[in-house]
Amino acid sequence: MTTSDGLGRTAAGHRAARWARTIPLIAAFLAAPVLDAAILGSIRGLVRDERGIPQMGALVTLLTADGAIEKRVYSSHDGLFAVEQLFPGRYSIRVSLDRFLPVTKEGIEVISGSSAILDVSLRGLLSTLQLVYPGGSQVRDMSDDWKWVLRTSSSTRPVLRYLPSIDQETRRVIRRASGRFSDTHGYAQVSAGAGTRQTALANESDLGTAFAVATSMFGNNDVVVSGNLGYGSTTGVPAAAFRTSYKRELPVGAPEVSVTVRQLQMPSAARQAIYGPQSEHNGPLLQTVTLGAADATQLGESVRFEYGFLYESVRFLNRLNFVSPYGRLVYELGDRREVHLRYASGVPHAQEGVAADENESLQRQVSSLGLFPRMAVNGGRPTVQRTEHVEVAYREKLGDGVIEAAVYEDSMSDAALSAMVPQGYFADGDVLPDLFSDSSTLNAGRFRSSGYRVSYARRIKDRLQAAIGYGSTGVLSRATGQLEGPSVDALRSALAVKRAQLVTASVSTELPRSGTFVLTAYQWSNVPAVIAPDAYNDFASQSDPGLNLIVRQPLPFSGGLPGKLEATANFSNLLKTGYTPIQTHDGRQMYLFQAIRNYRGALSFIF
Repeated sequence: MTTSDGLGRTAAGHRAARWARTIPLIAAFLAAPVLDAAILGSIRGLVRDERGIPQMGALVTLLTADGAIEKRVYSSHDGLFAVEQLFPGRYSIRVSLDRFLPVTKEGIEVISGSSAILDVSLRGLLSTLQLVYPGGSQVRDMSDDWKWVLRTSSSTRPVLRYLPSIDQETRRVIRRASGRFSDTHGYAQVSAGAGTRQTALANESDLGTAFAVATSMFGNNDVVVSGNLGYGSTTGVPAAAFRTSYKRELPVGAPEVSVTVRQLQMPSAARQAIYGPQSEHNGPLLQTVTLGAADATQLGESVRFEYGFLYESVRFLNRLNFVSPYGRLVYELGDRREVHLRYASGVPHAQEGVAADENESLQRQVSSLGLFPRMAVNGGRPTVQRTEHVEVAYREKLGDGVIEAAVYEDSMSDAALSAMVPQGYFADGDVLPDLFSDSSTLNAGRFRSSGYRVSYARRIKDRLQAAIGYGSTGVLSRATGQLEGPSVDALRSALAVKRAQLVTASVSTELPRSGTFVLTAYQWSNVPAVIAPDAYNDFASQSDPGLNLIVRQPLPFSGGLPGKLEATANFSNLLKTGYTPIQTHDGRQMYLFQAIRNYRGALSFIF
């Protein structure tokens, strides 16, 4: 039996009507957090003192655009604070704490579904508040337009800066209160190849296993430990290198110190050349110890100074000690224009330039470990090639492209020249069998060159970039086609610095489906050089001599461990460019070359 009201609706109809009204309310209630997350934003940050120690109990006051107080929160025991559920718009933040001067930042923009990350440094005389994340999701890619430094006007130091890597800077700020050890990541590589990698500044052994591990201690102390062990495929001798670096993040800079130790066993050909063919002497070893220090400071609103030095101790037959300072003064003419004044000596340090991410930074450290100094002998005395570089450069961003121009001067002393020398042509005290290949090295003395270069790089599409460059520089080249006698002095007389035109080009792309990355670079010169020219070129169009190809392929990995696998193939000087023949006085042929053709493959694990 059913009942009905005066309108003719049954009890079941009543229940259906009530559910029809209730279900939308329940759905709206459940969807409220989702709508809040999509519509509302937040402001988060870290409060610390000038030593980088997080500060608890700091009063954080949120003000609306018209100056009205919106909310008040306090920083937690680890210095963190969060102001949640904010409607999009512009706000101001004021942070105050006993014993410190208050700091205020206006014009903080809150965007829907995003968090603005603030880095607050309280000091007795000067406090700063830095917006290190401009909005958007917590992890996102950044277009090139955001990669240029933007600052608000200030008479003391910048308080607003969009740094080159948003993800990296955001992690750096948040990790400071994450415990004793945080943000640990690493890079491991197994490689093999044919032929040694040779540059104008250093030689690299065919190292087989390399690793680097970085971690943050107590928030603002970064420690990196890296090393490699290998066996030279050409010379048949082992090599090893280890490096430890420590960097502390401070409000006024980020000083870093590092210690690097390298050791290479002497090849049998080199032992016989030094001690005689009948000698059973096992030494000497090539051992290097490098102590490095680096820092950067902001000298004004638009001036930044990056500097450091490397103290190198090289032990080979006897001990040689050097100090290699370096520095870069950057003056910002505007949002997209910079002038660089640069001085460098020795082998460029691993931290030079801005890495795209932390993994690339670790890869640079691994690559720099394999770089040994270029050695030669002069009258039986060991020598180490020394270089100096002075440069003035201009950089400007034009839409999706970057234009760069520079003038520079290079000087090189005890230049180590690679050559294929006829058996017994030079005296034993003037020829050193190469420690990394089956060639030899000769001391080419001292020479100086100057030049200029310009380049233009453009992002054509999201995954396609191209660069082209032109330069004119002095190169060490063959002056005559024949040596006058069997001496190194005769060889030096046959060489001269000539003016050369250089053209460089590079194209890089990433295939969308497979994720394969391909980089092709080429350097052409109208004058054959015996030492690679413009060794300190760091422009976007930079290329080693000849045709070079790099292929990186991500591999599927399901080992249950966090990280990714990547295979790399590296082909250098494919066209065998820069092999210069010269005839000896007795009619034999000798070859001088600026770079050796080599192939190398590697399997990397990145976590």
